[in-house]
Amino acid sequence: MPFRIRASFRNSSSIGGCRKDAGGQALKYSAFISYNHRDKREAIRLHRALERYVVPKRLRGRDSPLGLLQKRLPPFFRDRDELASSSDLAAAVREGLEQSAFLIVICSPNSAASRWVNEEIRTFVAMGRRDRIRLIVVDGEPLSPDPARNCIPPAILEGAEGEPLAADARPGQDGREGARLKVLAALLGVPYDELRQREAQRRHRRLAIVAAASTLGFAVTTGLAIAAVIARQQAEEARRIAEARTMTAERTLGFVKGMFRVSDPSVAQGEGDKITAREVVDRGARMMETGLDKEPAAKADLGVTLAEVYNALGLYDRGYAIVAGTLKLPHGQPDVHVRQWTTLAETQAQLGQTALAIENFRRASTLLNHPGVTPSMRSHVLFSLGQALSGDGEEARGDDLMREALAIDRALKEEGRADAARDLEGLGYNAFYAGRHAEARRLVTEALAIRTEVEGPNSPSVTDNRNMLANVAYAEGDLKGAEALYRGNLARDERVLGPMHPDLGITLNNLARMLIDQRRFDEAAPLLERAIILVERQRGKEADDLVYFTSNLALVRAAQGRMAEADALFGRAAGIARKVDHPMLGPVLTDRAALWCRMGHTAEGLALTSEAAKAVARDHADTAWRVAWVENVRGGCLIAGGRRPEGMALVRKSLPSLEKRWAANTMIGAAARSRLTGAAR
Repeated sequence: MPFRIRASFRNSSSIGGCRKDAGGQALKYSAFISYNHRDKREAIRLHRALERYVVPKRLRGRDSPLGLLQKRLPPFFRDRDELASSSDLAAAVREGLEQSAFLIVICSPNSAASRWVNEEIRTFVAMGRRDRIRLIVVDGEPLSPDPARNCIPPAILEGAEGEPLAADARPGQDGREGARLKVLAALLGVPYDELRQREAQRRHRRLAIVAAASTLGFAVTTGLAIAAVIARQQAEEARRIAEARTMTAERTLGFVKGMFRVSDPSVAQGEGDKITAREVVDRGARMMETGLDKEPAAKADLGVTLAEVYNALGLYDRGYAIVAGTLKLPHGQPDVHVRQWTTLAETQAQLGQTALAIENFRRASTLLNHPGVTPSMRSHVLFSLGQALSGDGEEARGDDLMREALAIDRALKEEGRADAARDLEGLGYNAFYAGRHAEARRLVTEALAIRTEVEGPNSPSVTDNRNMLANVAYAEGDLKGAEALYRGNLARDERVLGPMHPDLGITLNNLARMLIDQRRFDEAAPLLERAIILVERQRGKEADDLVYFTSNLALVRAAQGRMAEADALFGRAAGIARKVDHPMLGPVLTDRAALWCRMGHTAEGLALTSEAAKAVARDHADTAWRVAWVENVRGGCLIAGGRRPEGMALVRKSLPSLEKRWAANTMIGAAARSRLTGAAR
């Protein structure tokens, strides 16, 4: 079911067991990383990121292309490291390839022209593992007619059918993080969108944490500034004044940070369109570089605040540079150190450096008992560490820390209400991903009530909470409840984000999907048409979200009897899905096969169900109803093609899983049951 959720959050030790080769021998490496020496920096970066990756706890013990998954993946072979002591280069390379489950090729004009990269590819293909090759583009253009720009090694194309699929680490494409996740999804044998969504959710929720930390930093910096300009004998009075103003300062900066979250950092907004949020922060950063040299604590604290604002704008590299620079300032104040390590960790988490983030959250937590650390700061660090551990597979420990943070914030009463909402939200997300839906609903509902009162109904955090409640309702089959929540979010998004914000397209699609599942196709059509226009304008005609939007519109057109248009839309969705290795390829092919059989093209439809079954088995093997849906559609095609007994057997076999997930009055539920009578194909 093509459906896109906009939610919020998610994101040594034992070695995983690797898949055996044809002879039954256990393979030593997850993958052989092939690259030209001019791309060594990219290879090292990828190698480190893959070997530091921690497999989510819920995936451990599951079978995968690498064997049974454990906390860490088996090592990766990068020849400049692995061959340092080898006296036989050729033999060592071949052995490395033989002992690797996958071949990862770092693609650039350098590697395309490299004799050794091409030979490594040919050797791996000769071992019968062409389907285990994954490409990552770092420079140049795939299949460019200009040899100086082409980045695909010729050996990849030798004997291949169609264009190769590649993750694209270049700016403006998948980016390094997206490319890394695509490779990891293949190694783990899970849908790419699942890993991507966990990362996107974690980034989205971190913004709320950043806002809380920044308000604290603003208040502390304000107090230091007041104390510095008043005579010594008045310093204590100034501090009392600063403390009295803390609450107001926090609320004011929290509002400003909330504005940053929904602003486009590249476009000036407001009357006159004079200046952007990015320009304001850049100006502050330049002023900080030449000021406060005699007050290192104040300079460090201000730097942390600027880094947090950069993070809130999505400019994580800039935020990292600022906060890392503050670590060089000698000041000896533990409370400022707590903010520095915490903000550094949050920035590292945004950049995908999970292990380093956890290490620095732990470093901040060792200073929490210092008298200068406020209760609010203490709860912030505990929550952040708990959230990071939850995303790293330690949900139980993460829950404990978040509950400890919640107890601190509840004790602060009114002052701690916003942070209490953050804690409840984090606990709610953990409960949802653990399948404890009733608990998740209770926690997120309480967080939503606080957010609405403290931040106002148009806060992005309010929308986040409502999205999660919609997710819970959808998971429990409450389509009406999910629809109501998405309608409310659509109205808020249009007011807060404006009519052209890309997140609006996701909300339009989600609401439309609720209507499609209820067979209210005519109501869904204009929402999807608008979503497609919006995303095409903002992100181009091959944005991966269009897989959801166009395939959903195809279902609508098919229900409206506009078969040719529906087929063209399914074709477009499948084309994008193949190009970006999208996990919804299997479901899209399944729905297109149903359309073809309905149109009388039963032979073509049956062939398409075979392709769909392979894609669904690869990307959704653990989702029983998706596998059953392919069987149900195939059964309908067999019935339509005159093979009724065979088709009816498949339809009957598929029904238990489909009935468990889909009520009889839903689109899929009704279609699945109607095939028993041959009324649908």
